[in-house]
Amino acid sequence: MHPDEYELLSTGADPVRRPDEGDVKPQSTWFGRRWRVGWRTSLLFTSLATLVVLGFNLGFLLWAVAHHTLHGDRGVLYEGNCSKVRKMSTGLHLLINILGTILLGASNYAMQSLCAPTRKDIDRVHAKGLWLDIGVHSPQNLLHFPWKRRLLWLALTLSSLPLHLVYNSTIFSTTSANAYNVFAGSGPPDHQTLASANLNNPDAAVRPSFLRLQDKAQNGTLRRLDNAECLNAYTTTYQTTYGCLVLVTDSVNATTFETVDTQTVYSPSVHNRALEPVEDPYRWTCPPNANHSCSTYLNDVRDQIEHNVWDVYQVIAQNNPGNAYRVKYCLAEELPQHCKLQYSLPLTVVVIVFNLVKAGIMCYMSFSAAESPILTTGDAIASFLHEPDKFSAGKCMISAAEIRSNRVMRRPYTPLSFLPIRERWQSAISDRKWWLGAIVWIVGITICLGLVGYAQANDGRDIWTAGFGAISAQTLIKGDTWPTDLTSNTIIANIPQLLFSLLYFIFNALLTGMTLAAEWSRYSLSHRGLRVSDMPRRAQRSSYFLSVPYRYAIPLMSVSALLHWLISQSLFLVGIEAYSPDLKRFPDRDVMTCGYTPTAMVSAISVGVVMLALLVALGRKRLASSMPVAGSCSLAIAAACHPSFNPNLSNADQKVPVDTEMELEPVRWGSVLVEGELGHCTFTSGEVKEPKDQGVYQ
Repeated sequence: MHPDEYELLSTGADPVRRPDEGDVKPQSTWFGRRWRVGWRTSLLFTSLATLVVLGFNLGFLLWAVAHHTLHGDRGVLYEGNCSKVRKMSTGLHLLINILGTILLGASNYAMQSLCAPTRKDIDRVHAKGLWLDIGVHSPQNLLHFPWKRRLLWLALTLSSLPLHLVYNSTIFSTTSANAYNVFAGSGPPDHQTLASANLNNPDAAVRPSFLRLQDKAQNGTLRRLDNAECLNAYTTTYQTTYGCLVLVTDSVNATTFETVDTQTVYSPSVHNRALEPVEDPYRWTCPPNANHSCSTYLNDVRDQIEHNVWDVYQVIAQNNPGNAYRVKYCLAEELPQHCKLQYSLPLTVVVIVFNLVKAGIMCYMSFSAAESPILTTGDAIASFLHEPDKFSAGKCMISAAEIRSNRVMRRPYTPLSFLPIRERWQSAISDRKWWLGAIVWIVGITICLGLVGYAQANDGRDIWTAGFGAISAQTLIKGDTWPTDLTSNTIIANIPQLLFSLLYFIFNALLTGMTLAAEWSRYSLSHRGLRVSDMPRRAQRSSYFLSVPYRYAIPLMSVSALLHWLISQSLFLVGIEAYSPDLKRFPDRDVMTCGYTPTAMVSAISVGVVMLALLVALGRKRLASSMPVAGSCSLAIAAACHPSFNPNLSNADQKVPVDTEMELEPVRWGSVLVEGELGHCTFTSGEVKEPKDQGVYQ
């Protein structure tokens, strides 16, 4: 068994100076001794943030169960006005996204800490002729770490999957949709003709709704709509505001009304098995003998209304229209809305369980970590300056690319000539990582393009008129094999978010690697304080919380938030609760599926292409100096940190390093003065010169 298996981040003396050494007075309290260092404080805060989110989630569940009756596995938080439900849903989902971002951000920080090596890890791996990544989130490092750290990292990773897939859908809204009957008859503006009229050939199914209309006509509560208003109000996939409709016309007897059609609640699965336009959501507006979706004829209908020649045909059977009615205006029945804001008990419990897993792991890490991990390039430089790495001495001009090619391991290292060539930012990233990132990004964009093409081929030009997140018959996913339960549709609707998280992880890793190389190259231009993850001392500087300079991190987060929202509008959960024309619940016509918005898909694709193009353009920039590119390679970083080494002396004659705490001072990389023919380049707080063109260094 490996001796480190019972340690989280290893134990023993920390080779990097701590705040209780030298210039900082030791703290007298346990809190001060343990927590007055940067990365530990961040780890503590991330643990507390996770506990706060856990408290909120658990508190919400207890409150919801106590105050709202469960119906099956769902609870209704509010029922009523659809506009109010949408606003409440938007606000709560904004809160969920904030909490989810906090939770996933805290988890990512903990995962990066687990992937970050300690100095003991680096020494052990260097002794084998291998190297580790520093400053980037590198799961590859875990292959060299004790099993406990691997399990903790894996647990944090797996516990993130349910949060990506279901957290946003723990609270969801359903829309109430009304089926309705359409009648035609004559009547003056006072509605009295309807109140005293008879229904020709009344069907038992439609008579109750006609009698209800008569009562409302008597009370004067029907709403008069002109033809344009009537068409706009009723040509919607799901009718949430109005109920039964009267088309006022001179085409019938003054005291007799006719049944034009019964408009059922639109069901994607039933529509998929029917001929057009039998199951269209507003088929009564279609012209006779129509064989396409009624939405394709709306422009013609609007033109008829403009010229006061709007005719509506009685629906008797497919390709068998009945009487035609020239519409003067409409009388619409206004109905109370029954939209619902609901929560799912199983999904909420799943979120709480995995939230608890994350909180437990991060609290364990906070109180068991002994040695600080080397999180940043500055941490590594500070450690190697304080205690030089014996496995990289005499390799001062080595680059990460040469180490990745294994040329260093296959042959004895020889002195290299300095070439004043400024590499590009992209040279800090291996070709394998570039190809992986490009392939995954292109595959994601290709899938989106394929979905848009499929939608265009199946639903035609009408799909482009739907607004972001709008529910339209053309953009609801149909099919007999499509699942109709909440959980399955929730997972499907959130899969794009999971894929986006993978793309973001790859994108951020590439950007982080390049910005590390950019900052590294500037150490050849002037003396600069090191960026460290612990509490900065003297000339040292704080590291970036997001590992990326803020001038890149803030735009990246902003664009990522935009892309996150566009993806949420591209594929989304749709829940419909159906009501019959007699205002009773009609569960057979309930809908639970996913909808999509092609315009949002195209927008997301455009943003993704721009992000990829900007990353490639950034990679083509030249670095600030000709300093060998170390990237995140621990061996290349260590090779640049031998301030006391003289390549002209044997190992036995090398000077013993004198502890001058130079890691606390501004440092610079360059050629230092040594006795002998071979030159030497290193980080140091002393004076350096720029290496000579074609000069030989070791």
